[in-house]
This record gives sequence, structure tokens and C-alpha cells, in this order.
Amino acid sequence: MIQKELTVVVILLFVGNCIMPVIAQNSEKPEPTSKGIWLYVGGSGPGNYSKIQDAIDHASWRDTVFVYHGIYNEKITIAKALCLLGESMNKTIICNNSNFASLISLSSDNITISGFTLNHSGDPNYTRYIIYSSQNEHSRDIIISDNIFQANTCFGIHLYHCDSCSIIHNIIYTEVEAIMLTDSQNCRITNNTIFSSQGCFGINLDDSSYNRISNNTIEGGAPNGLGISLIRDSNFNIVSDNDLFNNSRAIYIDSSSNLSILSNYIDNPVSSLWAPLGYMGIQITDGYGFVIHRNYISRFQFGIFLEEVFDISISMNTFMKNIVHARFFNLGIYSNTWDQNYWGRPRILPKPIFGLKYLYMLYPGFVVFDWHPAKQPFDS
Repeated sequence: MIQKELTVVVILLFVGNCIMPVIAQNSEKPEPTSKGIWLYVGGSGPGNYSKIQDAIDHASWRDTVFVYHGIYNEKITIAKALCLLGESMNKTIICNNSNFASLISLSSDNITISGFTLNHSGDPNYTRYIIYSSQNEHSRDIIISDNIFQANTCFGIHLYHCDSCSIIHNIIYTEVEAIMLTDSQNCRITNNTIFSSQGCFGINLDDSSYNRISNNTIEGGAPNGLGISLIRDSNFNIVSDNDLFNNSRAIYIDSSSNLSILSNYIDNPVSSLWAPLGYMGIQITDGYGFVIHRNYISRFQFGIFLEEVFDISISMNTFMKNIVHARFFNLGIYSNTWDQNYWGRPRILPKPIFGLKYLYMLYPGFVVFDWHPAKQPFDS
């Protein structure tokens, strides 16, 4: 009898130790998966917070703040490592219609923001952001995923001095700039969808290296749309498998080197080919060491436009329905190679590519060749 009672006690103690403590009771709560404590905002459980910022202020390092569906009119500041999760990206809404500089300000490592609609509206004459990381801080391991950004009159995401951050599976509506990294490295921007009816900067890297931009869809609203931009020593980046539609310049690169531009689908289906500023599928100014491989470029004034670039490999790309498939103004014309590209129709003879040695010269012209042009388009 005594042995049976001891067995029951041991079992009860084991079960008790396996039950995780919770802060509030609500039948809708998900199972906690983080190492920290979960704090809840909204919902019907006792002890739940009514404001997101209050829960963040009371959270500790590595805690999770879970927000039930609803509309939260707040300005959020996150200065500690935590996970901010919304119940549903369509129904959990953080909004603000004031002229605060940012809807959500970040100044810590290890922050996750996922599952929200984020809406920041106000006077368009003010510079405002949806998510903004401090210029005075260096941060790493920030994850921004599965959100909807309503950022028509402000910037979407601007991260400074970030390392190993991820911006994935977001939908962004903006007329200004969707995603920008400044002085950041080892980040990935992937599987985002960006819409603009009047033109915007889709993804912009400034002095940011060793990043990957892949599998994004950017519909830019030409004539002002600029799909992907890499400027000022944005080196050793990979831009691959993106779909870029209706941008006056789909990919723009300036003063950067050692980049890979791979398997992007670049099309300009609705805008005038005779726009005065010129529509360009890929424009590169002042750089070296590029691989431009297996891209599809269609319906631009210039499919690819090179200026002052060296050691460029342009191979197995498909050029379709451009007024001029390729042009260059280039001091290093003979260090660049063109090989096995498809030039709008099957070709038996080599394809000449014309340009000038110096941008300011009108004569003489120069010519280089794709000696092995493809006879059919490549799969895209």
C-alpha cells in the first residue's frame, strides 16, 4: 500500500513539472515555443495587456509578446531581444496616423516581428518609416517576416548597421521606398512582394555587402519605378530569381563590384518605350567583377546598359523586344565577355554589340561580339 502511494506521488510530481506556466488564460492561445515567457495583448484572458508597448516594457530578454487580432493605434519601441507575434497578418493591425518618425523603432539584437498589418499614415511631407533601426546602434539577427505593410506615404523598412538579418515573406505597398539596408551585411531579402502604382524604390542597398536578394516580386509603377538598386560599395551581393515588372530601371548598380545577377525575370509590359529618360532593364555604372547570367530582359529601350565597367561576364541571357538589346560606354570594353545570349531571334552569325569607348565621345564607335549567340530563348 505504501509503495502504491509513493508511485502516485512521483507521477503527480512529474506531471506537475511538465506543465508550463502561463501568464493569462485564453482558449485561443498558441502553444509557447520560445525559451522565454509569453505575454499576451488583447484577447479575453485575465491579465492580458491592452497595449502592445506595455507588454514590451514588461517583457524580459527573449520573451515573446503575442498580440491577438484587433486594431492597435500605437507607436512601438523595441529595445530588447524579443519576439513580437501577431495572431493574423490580415487581422492584427498596428497603425498610427500621426507624424511620428517611425511606427516601430528597433535598437537591439535578436528581434522578430511577424504576423501583422502595419499602417503608418500622415503628412507625406514628413520623412516617416514603418520599421526603422537606429543609426547609432549595430544590430544583428533581426527577422521581419509575414507582414503586410501599408506604407503608401512613407518608407517601409530601413535597417542601419545590421548583420545577419532576414526580411522574408512580406507584402509591401508603397510609393516611396519599400526596403533599404545601409551599412549592412550577411542579410537576406527573399520572397517579398512589393507593389507601387506610381513608382518607388523597391529594394535599395547602400554600402551593404555580402547580402542576398532573391525570389522577390517588384511591380514598380513606371515611369518612376526602380526595382533593385545597389550603390556605394555594395559589393559581393547576389541578386537572383526575382520578378521585376514595370520599372523604368529594373536593376540599377553604381560604384559596386563583384556582384552576381542571376536568373531574374525583367519585363516592362505596359510603359512607353519612348520615355524621355530611357527605360533600362539592367544599368551598371562604375564597377567591375560582375556575373550576369541567365536573365530574361524584355521591352526596354535598353536591355542592358554598361558605363565604365570592367571584367563583366554576360552569358546565357534572353533579350526580347527591346529597342536596343545592349549598349556600352566603357574604358574596359575588351575585358568584358558576351557569350551564348539569345538576341531576340535565332542567330547563326556572331552578334555585334555597339558602344563608345568614352561616354563624352560621339566618334569613333566600338564593337564587341557575342561569338556564340543562342538559337533559342533560355527557360526563365
